[in-house]
Amino acid sequence: MTNPGMKCSRCRGPARHRLPAHNARFCDQCLEVFLQRQVAKAIKQFRMLRPGQEVVAAVSGGKDSLVLWKVLLDLGYQVRALHLDLELGDFSRGSLDACQAMARRLGEPLMVRNVRELLGASVDQIVAANRREFCSVCGTLKRHLINRICAELDVDTVASGHHLDDEAGRLLGNLMRGHQQYLDNQWPVLEGLRLNGRIGLARKVKPLCRLGGEEIQAYALSLDLPFLEGRCPRSKGATLPYYQQAVRYLERKMPGTRRDFYLGFLRRKGGPPPPPEPAGTCNRCGAPTYVELCTTCRLLERTHGHHAAGGGSPRMACGPRAVSAPDSDSPGSHARTGN
Repeated sequence: MTNPGMKCSRCRGPARHRLPAHNARFCDQCLEVFLQRQVAKAIKQFRMLRPGQEVVAAVSGGKDSLVLWKVLLDLGYQVRALHLDLELGDFSRGSLDACQAMARRLGEPLMVRNVRELLGASVDQIVAANRREFCSVCGTLKRHLINRICAELDVDTVASGHHLDDEAGRLLGNLMRGHQQYLDNQWPVLEGLRLNGRIGLARKVKPLCRLGGEEIQAYALSLDLPFLEGRCPRSKGATLPYYQQAVRYLERKMPGTRRDFYLGFLRRKGGPPPPPEPAGTCNRCGAPTYVELCTTCRLLERTHGHHAAGGGSPRMACGPRAVSAPDSDSPGSHARTGN
């Protein structure tokens, strides 16, 4: 991303970063200004956050979520950083270490919650008992717990580090597969839902949706942020990376294509999907659902039966009024990816 002799498009000093999609070159300081402005523009354009609003930031330890955490703080938001420990060996330990190092650097607290302690079974145990794809189960459990924790904190909005590559890749996959339901629901903001005055579904926002992955990485490297590199070791078989690779290929050949593809889709769509409609609640945890038990509680019930049959029964911790994100049985599903 650098060439000797480049001049910064903003300050005319020596530049280190070339951004072909914007026909721009930046030094480290001006790259930071550019990135902050892109995030602020996305927040304003899609009405993600009010000035100074309190928001939960889901941080994994990767470059995207750590950059999200820092930029939201720089823009004046009250950020409650949340890390979910999935207990996936060295990868999870490295993820937690990165988040803790970032917390020390920012001088900010970090909430760390362990999935096994919250649910009474590990992600691996739940996957094995239900014989489902790891990413599907993991995503369901994380959405459930994030909503539950947002309800405990009474913070109604959660920000994630999804960026332009993620959104454009997801859009391409859904178009190619003809997943109209997911296309109808694809938007950088998904409204939440309150049940009896309590947060049932947290509002989901994606402030990095105007930024490419390489732009975020250049910023993270310029500041030497302590992020963890590499993908989740259990993501084998996920299809989204293939669509992202296709989008990046087109972007290399025709800079700006990725942004035009995604933002053009949003412009043609004209507006966000309708907010989720109130339905029933899970008999066990109180989550929004159209059936007796939400998806998370059904996963845990099968896990309980599986371990009981094998002579060991993990403690089920999906207690009263824990709040789950919806899936196919829930109103206004926030599991809106299709990939």
